[in-house]
Amino acid sequence: MTDTPMPVASPARRVPTEFDWIIYADATFAGLALLLPIPFVDGLIEAYFRRRMPGDIARRRGRALPLPSIRAVNRQRQTLFPGCLLWPVQAIIYLIRNIWRTVLYILTIYDTSEKLSYYWHRAFLLDYAIGRGDLDHPARAELAAAALHRVLETTQTSPLLNLAQEIVAQARQRLGALARAIFGWLRRQKSAETGQAATTIAAHWGEFHDYLIALADRYDATLAELERQQVAAKAAATTTPSSQ
Repeated sequence: MTDTPMPVASPARRVPTEFDWIIYADATFAGLALLLPIPFVDGLIEAYFRRRMPGDIARRRGRALPLPSIRAVNRQRQTLFPGCLLWPVQAIIYLIRNIWRTVLYILTIYDTSEKLSYYWHRAFLLDYAIGRGDLDHPARAELAAAALHRVLETTQTSPLLNLAQEIVAQARQRLGALARAIFGWLRRQKSAETGQAATTIAAHWGEFHDYLIALADRYDATLAELERQQVAAKAAATTTPSSQ
């Protein structure tokens, strides 16, 4: 008897292109954490909000994700062995880059805007995948996570970047307010600064409706391709070789 999972029917399609601050709050602060002029603290805060995104988005949609599914989408897609070998060099580069960012305003804006745009993309795709039920079962969540990461990795340009630059520029001018907003949201407290950022984002979010639909289409196509590859791999594995 095999434990091959039964085929999963394609879920009903609903693309959540509307802006909901709860969906995008963790993503926003994960991106803006780069502005904090405190080495390593910014990285810790970014990682914390990044890990919190799937659970918070699921709860907002009235869902509860299995822990393996959360781990699948939070897993960093990189080779562990070289990372372990290179971490001292990466730490030095990290420190130099942090110091350099405090000197060069343009570099700060560019880096942070790209990261903020990336996390907005991640939040949207997580919300979409959760709504489809792709993360309800750990086995399917592995494929969904792979599709999500592939779409993020192949997204080179985005209209969201312009809005991200506007939000970053505002936050950069008021670092004290940003720090208060970030540390307040760690305790799930919404400040006046948080409300202002949410209002600014919401005012422009409708402009990205068509883009977000296309992003969802890319996710669908990528997931379907990964499913086809999985089926083909299983079929090949169960085929008896004609010769030894």
